[in-house]
Amino acid sequence: MKSLFKLPQVLWIFFTLVVYSSVLISPLFFKYSGIVSFGVPLVLLLNFLLLIASLFFKWKSGFIALVLLIVGYPFLQVSFSFGGREESTSKSVSIMNYNVKWFVDAKKDNYEEVIDWMDKVDVDIMCFQEFYPLKNISPRIAQKGYRASLHKDQFHVAIYSRYPIINEGLVFPLDELNNARFADIKIGKDTLRVYSVHLESMGINPDKIQNPEGIKLEYENVKNRFITASARRTRQIKELLAHAASGPRKHIFAGDFNDVPFSYNYFQFKKKYKNAFEEAGRGMGVTYNGKLPFLRIDNQFYSQGIKALELKTVNDVYYSDHFPLIGIYDITP
Repeated sequence: MKSLFKLPQVLWIFFTLVVYSSVLISPLFFKYSGIVSFGVPLVLLLNFLLLIASLFFKWKSGFIALVLLIVGYPFLQVSFSFGGREESTSKSVSIMNYNVKWFVDAKKDNYEEVIDWMDKVDVDIMCFQEFYPLKNISPRIAQKGYRASLHKDQFHVAIYSRYPIINEGLVFPLDELNNARFADIKIGKDTLRVYSVHLESMGINPDKIQNPEGIKLEYENVKNRFITASARRTRQIKELLAHAASGPRKHIFAGDFNDVPFSYNYFQFKKKYKNAFEEAGRGMGVTYNGKLPFLRIDNQFYSQGIKALELKTVNDVYYSDHFPLIGIYDITP
């Protein structure tokens, strides 16, 4: 048994556990924790390959990789979903969130195509991020039977609801572009608080890091932006969770969280809320439609008193560098 735990194995075990534990360490305490956590998928993949190789070559140390994969199982749970759609009921509520990138990728300046698409989506509540309220967009959406919660001329977040909105407001100061808006929505006898969330962006230009030379030139800039934004999101999440704790019991957070599932910030939400993709999604749920592949940074989290029936990523819509998410929920007693 002792021969199995040679120095390379001990170092690999230590390295793997350090990477895993990064999601437990706040970026406010250790500023590189967010960067370290990006190693989680790589570590999982290497342990999987090590396990396969050990079975093929009959290495006795293969059990180490197996144990490390078992320890890392929570990361597989948040990265892949094999759930399925449950039948909706007449009381089900549908919610879409979509970072529209100010509609700059729309094919027509008058946004007819976008408006027509939103009309076909036919959801009860829409949460937008990077929403451009001008160019007569908001009134045209309202004509579809929606009540609006937004700032009339601020590049911000927005909420549209077919149900009555009885209370609304911003969580962060008005001058913060990355913000969160809440709306207390009356649905039958229930009051559901919905948050349209847009947490701090990285501000990284993917076009500049598409090759080794670009990565080398932009390394310091990307690293600093990543560290700063990660810490900022941690502060925003603390404020957002405190805000939700003082409101109605049932609430849903929908929007652009700008964090991957294997991060400290993501797991802060998981401590208190369920994630609709994990419970009712399917596949990898990639939501970023840009040049950085395989990113799921848009989410819907929900509280007790709510059941997720389905979470769908609409990955054939290209009006933005994000894909929309549509969740269907039952509001339970």
